[in-house]
Amino acid sequence: MIKKSINPLLLTTLIIFNGCVQKKDNAPGSSKQESLSLNKGDYAVEISASKLIWTGKELSTKQHNGTLNIKKGQIIISDKGLISGDIEIDMSTINTTDLRGRGKERLDGHLKSPDFFDVKKHPVAFLKFQGNEKHFSDGKLKFDGELTIKNISHPISFFSTIENLNGKLSARAEVTFDRSLYNVRFGSGKFFDNLGDRLIYDEISIDVFIVTA
Repeated sequence: MIKKSINPLLLTTLIIFNGCVQKKDNAPGSSKQESLSLNKGDYAVEISASKLIWTGKELSTKQHNGTLNIKKGQIIISDKGLISGDIEIDMSTINTTDLRGRGKERLDGHLKSPDFFDVKKHPVAFLKFQGNEKHFSDGKLKFDGELTIKNISHPISFFSTIENLNGKLSARAEVTFDRSLYNVRFGSGKFFDNLGDRLIYDEISIDVFIVTA
């Protein structure tokens, strides 16, 4: 699973890596056509360069941010240039970055507990994805796949932007999922009534940053 290295995550993420984005102009006045030119191969995610940044929000306008680490992953580019892959996210690395001291310790512990992601029982989350070339424009490619959290799987889609920086490709994607679909119930209005300002929104977003080695 490790032949070439890439920078993750994340989610998903990562997926466009060893490709080259080419924009082709037709005759003057005509619309632009964009295409991806990809090199065949199996590419390993470079864990040390991964960046997964999550954001969760409460009704009270409070917001918390943090990071997650990728455990391992691969991206496969077929003979026809189709992109697919999968990554494993180490849920035990949930790390709150907007708090310090006891507040940080409490929130990290709570997010890892059965109230939220129950990381002792479900230490790894999985993201599988495949590029959809019918939806590629303005440097963005759509990916369809499956996200698995707490052994519960649901379809997921997201777009990733790609650019070439000094000979290296960098990719950025924002993946948003509904935690209630994965039985993450604490503070959810879908499971509890009369929460008032204690309500925590179900949508969690993860910014995925990737750069090829």
